[in-house]
Amino acid sequence: MAIFFLLRLEGEGFDKLGFTRDRWIHQVFSGLLFGALMFLLLNAGLNSILGSLFPKPADTGTSLMSYFSDIGNLYLWLLIGIFGGGFVEELMRIFILTRFEKAFQKPGLYAALICSSAVFGFGHLYQGVGTAIATGVSGLVFGIIFIRRRSALELITMHAFTDVLSIVAAYGLARH
Repeated sequence: MAIFFLLRLEGEGFDKLGFTRDRWIHQVFSGLLFGALMFLLLNAGLNSILGSLFPKPADTGTSLMSYFSDIGNLYLWLLIGIFGGGFVEELMRIFILTRFEKAFQKPGLYAALICSSAVFGFGHLYQGVGTAIATGVSGLVFGIIFIRRRSALELITMHAFTDVLSIVAAYGLARH
């Protein structure tokens, strides 16, 4: 709602954030493909490497994986991944990138890309340093892809699908 209000104050619409109906099916399929690649390369690959370099601290309470042991919560987690991760996080990232670019041109765009990626990673420190670094790198990749392609639907689909794959993998790991 705040983003809508701020765009209206500037006399702009969601098209300034990369929302277009042109080739929307192509945008969705590209997002699914990039999302699968992001999951494999960054979430599975980079997370594994960084997890071995930066071991997670000893559990002081409930393990994060314990939340994935009850299959009854699967739909809730999927909603969180799709709407919280895919839609909300990427809408905020796109808004920040486009606003800084509008105000400060390319230097602002690159500063926003680096800062938003770092904040994205810091927000995941509760999962350990390795996961925070991998998440920051994934935020950087999400931002770069948006800058190159300027497609909000593609980026939102990519992040949502990456989260869906991560949630399904977490349920698989929790069951074994």
